[in-house]
Amino acid sequence: MYFCKFFGVVVILAVGIQATIKKKAYPPHCTQVTKDTDYASRFKMDYPVLYINPGVSAAHQKLYCINPPAINKAVTVVCDWAAPPLVQFTLGDEYMQVVRQDPNHKYLGNAVIKTYQLCNHTTVLNEDNNNVTITEMYVDSNDIK
Repeated sequence: MYFCKFFGVVVILAVGIQATIKKKAYPPHCTQVTKDTDYASRFKMDYPVLYINPGVSAAHQKLYCINPPAINKAVTVVCDWAAPPLVQFTLGDEYMQVVRQDPNHKYLGNAVIKTYQLCNHTTVLNEDNNNVTITEMYVDSNDIK
């Protein structure tokens, strides 16, 4: 009987510790920005996760689908520890700007940036973006009306 109670307490503590570790592994304050058009896309560009180092208050991410008529959607999620960051970009921009918000101006921990774009071309791609994953999207001709 005592063994069962002891085992139950150990399991509850283990789950609580695991939840605490998971909770602190990722910044809790996030900003998601989505900008899109109604046009169909041919390619999805997944950018690698980008980190803003501790102590750094702002950063930018280079975007490769920059011709405004060709880009159909851009989505970015930026998460930080102190407060939701400010994120600014326009469809077709070459860079996305992120400004961290920390009332103490310490900018502790890494901020995390996840971005993807839907685009109609890959012509702007060159050797400095070899870490962008490009997926060709299938469009059924029966879906186009």
